[in-house]
Amino acid sequence: MRINKLVMIAAVAGVLFTGCTDDDTPAALPGVGVSLVQESVGEDVGTVSLLFNTMNTFDTDVELIYELSGTATADTDYTALQGTLVLEAGANSVNQNLFIIDDAEVETDEELIVTLTSVNGETEFISSNSSATLTITDNDSFAYENGILVLHEGNFFGGNASVSYITEDLSTTTNNIFSGVNDAALGDVGQSMGFNGDLAYIVVNNSQKIEVVNRFTFELVGTIDTGLLNPRNIAFTKGKGYVTNWGDGTDATDDFVALINLESFTVEDTYSVPEGPEAIVATEDYIYVAHQGGFGQNNIVTVINANTNTLDSSITVADRPNSMQLIDGALWVLSGGNPSWTGNETAGQLDKIDTVTNSIETTFAFTQTEHPGNLSVDGANLYYLMSGNVFNMNVSDTELPATGVVNGVSFYDMTVNNGKLYGVDAKDFASNGSLEIYDLGSNTLDVSLEVSIIPGAIYFNGGFEF
Repeated sequence: MRINKLVMIAAVAGVLFTGCTDDDTPAALPGVGVSLVQESVGEDVGTVSLLFNTMNTFDTDVELIYELSGTATADTDYTALQGTLVLEAGANSVNQNLFIIDDAEVETDEELIVTLTSVNGETEFISSNSSATLTITDNDSFAYENGILVLHEGNFFGGNASVSYITEDLSTTTNNIFSGVNDAALGDVGQSMGFNGDLAYIVVNNSQKIEVVNRFTFELVGTIDTGLLNPRNIAFTKGKGYVTNWGDGTDATDDFVALINLESFTVEDTYSVPEGPEAIVATEDYIYVAHQGGFGQNNIVTVINANTNTLDSSITVADRPNSMQLIDGALWVLSGGNPSWTGNETAGQLDKIDTVTNSIETTFAFTQTEHPGNLSVDGANLYYLMSGNVFNMNVSDTELPATGVVNGVSFYDMTVNNGKLYGVDAKDFASNGSLEIYDLGSNTLDVSLEVSIIPGAIYFNGGFEF
């Protein structure tokens, strides 16, 4: 986490001073208190100053007693203090320096509460601003925070699925981070990955399981390995997970969506759906499932009501819907159409669906021999891949683009983020693949990075922008 170096100052509000007795003991002391000018600092700020003030001065020295409490820990997050200092006669303020410890541990934000407990042994002379709270914000990061994650399918029956991590500055690539952290193989065919809070759910298709890891450390926290059959993709809403499953790829009647209990990492229920559920996205109230057709063909989007966990309706689109994106309350569905080898070649299609009425609002038709895929979104711009070329259109456009913005690529999968195009090339499906990054301002290749075997999906980890 990047935190500005701030300075904490404790200021005070005072009350009127009433004179002293003949024995030089104040008869009524000014009100002394503490408050913060800055409410947070980074743990790398170094020394900060606690400033105790009074609007009026004392005729004699007075002792101030204070406590430091909160979730921050003495000698771990800050250097312990004695908790006492002297406000000298005639002085309006006294400083106490506090050193904040810059450790290497990744932590949540912590609070340090400064409380004035007595003035010359009395509490009645403390003002209403008797305490103030400082937030200490961590400046460390986890091993795999703020970078790119590439999920690799690996070879079918090879058991060599993996995840690679690329640092934010693109300078370092680390392959096989799951096995490196957990000393175990990820499994057979890394299909997809979904994020829910700090957890990443890695769908491992041919191993019939989902590995759940901390997305920033990649430490394994749980495994879902019962109740799944050919799992494909996952989405989250209402505190639940929803996973598409092909079932037996040769059986058109056993496909289902699994409802995942995110507390116990178990399959809580299943919903029978038509053949070939593939891509899945969720709004607050609905789950949308695109039925590409598995080893066959299909042409619908199933709608599941997330409030009742019941099948709500289905929307007919074009043949083989392969990808979906949610933009400003609209669901965009890209269908590839039937390829020529099926003997029943059909055209691709892009549909805009109103998620309030769950009905098609606009349709863009491709020609019969055009088969688009890999729908991605960046702001109000849609991108898709077709015949080795990447096309771009704005959501307000009224027709499909005629030419590509990046041409001649061999992407197995692609996505866009903050003006950059990220595509993975699986090469010969036996040796290491690559991650290709293009600048969509100039439509030129920025960098090509070697990753592992059969890279199949790209994800961005953390809150940064590339």
